[in-house]
Amino acid sequence: MKQLVESWIKAEKHYYGNTQARAIQRMMKMTGQRITHSRVSEWKRGKYCPSANVLSEMLWRTLPWALGQAGLDVSAPQQDKIDTKLWVFTGEGDQRKRYTL
Repeated sequence: MKQLVESWIKAEKHYYGNTQARAIQRMMKMTGQRITHSRVSEWKRGKYCPSANVLSEMLWRTLPWALGQAGLDVSAPQQDKIDTKLWVFTGEGDQRKRYTL
């Protein structure tokens, strides 16, 4: 999981323009979990593993950046198909929401 944590931090900085502090704040908002800078450092070192909910959110945020880094230009319909293979959604169209734990 160390690599996903590192990639998430890079994606937040380079793809979304967030500092690590803003990325952590966003993660806390999305997951409802309290996360500290020191906890992220422990994840990066492999001392602890993030919860399933945090890992899912990290992957959600990192995947578009990672695909771009691999030189893959993914269209919105293609991204949608990828997303439905990895996450559960409720609702349709504009009402569609990603299910979180």
